[in-house]
Amino acid sequence: MVFSERRKVIPPVVLSNSMIAALFDIEGTLFTNPMGWGFLKYTSAHGRGIRAAAYFASFLPQYGLAKLNLISREAINSTAIARMPWLIQGYDQTQAEKLFDWVVDDFILPSGRKQVLERWEHHLRSGHLLVIASGGLAPCVQRIGAKLRAAGTAGSEVRVKDGRYTGRLESPVVIGREKADRTLQLVSRLGVEVDWAESFAYADSIHDLPFLELAGHPVAVHPDAGLKQVARGRGWEILDGG
Repeated sequence: MVFSERRKVIPPVVLSNSMIAALFDIEGTLFTNPMGWGFLKYTSAHGRGIRAAAYFASFLPQYGLAKLNLISREAINSTAIARMPWLIQGYDQTQAEKLFDWVVDDFILPSGRKQVLERWEHHLRSGHLLVIASGGLAPCVQRIGAKLRAAGTAGSEVRVKDGRYTGRLESPVVIGREKADRTLQLVSRLGVEVDWAESFAYADSIHDLPFLELAGHPVAVHPDAGLKQVARGRGWEILDGG
């Protein structure tokens, strides 16, 4: 199987008195509404309709290529996230804060997956280390983490210069292997020793495979076809209910 041949991210060796971690993706996992659509809706309604339409139209050829298997979904998603800050290019901090708050509070949070949020609450009650890693823009990822009482978050950082958003990212997009690497870096910064073999990871896409492989108990949430195939082949738990 092609996917089983990928190099796994190997977490560091930890002490015997380490904590159990629970790692969560956002889009398609904890919540169903994609952050990019929230940005499009908000900017379209606040004077940037032409820019929002141009952003959306720029990906139509790529979706066609994806259907022909000439470009990967990971490449499309990475490009979409990398271009997302262009929608708020020139925003000052006040304008950006209003957008981030609306996207999180009014668009993303109402679309929670009940079954997965119940798992989140279970891990929280159990005293596990709760971590969110997402390709989404970091200001929104941080807000979601704060709402859910996460120990820490990792997201794609947005560049700000002289108090205004430049339309570019400050960091690589947190997707694929980058998501796994950023998760390990986050846990290291938190100063917590993690028992990775007893830990859990929740995600929905085959591109999250390195992230899922960090934990001894990977859970595929409403997985795409590629991840479902891997999950079934490896005997991973699959959540596909509400």
